[in-house]
Amino acid sequence: MTDARQSPAAADVADDLRRALELVEDATIVADASSLILAASENPGGTELHTVRVLESIASRLGGRTARTTVAPDRPNLSIRFGPDATAQRPAVLMLGHSDVVPAGEGWTANPFNPRVADGWLTGRGATDMKGGIAAALQAMGAVHQVLPELPLELLVTVDEEDLATGIQAHIAEPPGHYLACIVAEPTDLAVVIACRGAANLLVEVTGRAAHAGRPEDGASAITTAARIASWIADDHDRMRAGAGGLLGSATWSVGRIEGGHGTSIVPDRCTLLVDRRLMPDETGEQALAQLETGIAGLPGIPGCTAQARLQMEMPGFETEPTHPLVRTAVGALTAEGAEAPVEAWTAACEGGFIARHHGCPTIILGPGDITAQAHQPDERVRIADLATAARAYTRMLIQLHSTSSTTGSTS
Repeated sequence: MTDARQSPAAADVADDLRRALELVEDATIVADASSLILAASENPGGTELHTVRVLESIASRLGGRTARTTVAPDRPNLSIRFGPDATAQRPAVLMLGHSDVVPAGEGWTANPFNPRVADGWLTGRGATDMKGGIAAALQAMGAVHQVLPELPLELLVTVDEEDLATGIQAHIAEPPGHYLACIVAEPTDLAVVIACRGAANLLVEVTGRAAHAGRPEDGASAITTAARIASWIADDHDRMRAGAGGLLGSATWSVGRIEGGHGTSIVPDRCTLLVDRRLMPDETGEQALAQLETGIAGLPGIPGCTAQARLQMEMPGFETEPTHPLVRTAVGALTAEGAEAPVEAWTAACEGGFIARHHGCPTIILGPGDITAQAHQPDERVRIADLATAARAYTRMLIQLHSTSSTTGSTS
């Protein structure tokens, strides 16, 4: 019996939700995530092709159609679409993931690419970051498609997210698409992440002049110059943090690696610094590079030394208003599944910023697993109950976002 307080349209949406949720199968999510873990895709050191093939098989079973875009040999981005192609009049909800995982490394208690289920957990490299989230997203999209085949849905799975982001760079080289919203299925421990700083990787190469350490004045120490640069970076980091405010705080600097010299008795003629710069949503990597170059130019120089900085990689940030319908829909979907649904910012970076900037669509991050406590570690694991909750929340969101759009004409 329909609740008298519900409009016919609301009753229809409630019925669609009920039918779609009945199709979400926890055991299938675990099986699909396990198949993806078995298809090892370590980056660097491997390719994502085997994982892409597994994804194509899962998509075919669920009624999706797939398209590869080659980024490098055996490294294709994969688009999985359900329903009609998106148009300006009927845009799609986009879900985003990546097919690569970080190298397994040492310290595992068993084979990292042999998925194990025990005590309510799925263990294996990629269980949390992010093959579990992808499996949950596909299960939700397949369920919604079976009930509402007229809804345009898309899952974009990129390569090389864990290293140089060449997959997403290839994607944004294409014309913008038509999207209502983007949900990044990265592990947030089922929090709704509405703001994410970007990241820029910068390389500084210092060139000096070698000499015998017995007469260091005959040379020009590249390490001394690099140390001055590192000191400026630390001071500028403190300056930015002192002005921190809002959900994201401030931009940050961090010198991740410094390498140079030949031996104790030689004045070093070279030194390199690898620098991490976290970006605010309105910043670009080129702006961070210019800031660093200005800082270097203002330092007291050492005759005979030069320093060149360049941008190696940029991942933009994003921020979505906490009152945005996308955020409200996500919180409501999680709450309906009994999850706490905190609304947070993220200290990590992800590819959602590329999507928000390129396609101009509101973006959030929401997925099963804990990026800090479980990802990129030996015995990486994800709670199976969280995979199920994520899949059911995605199901609710996909239907409700389209329902809201058809009623209001937009999610903005």
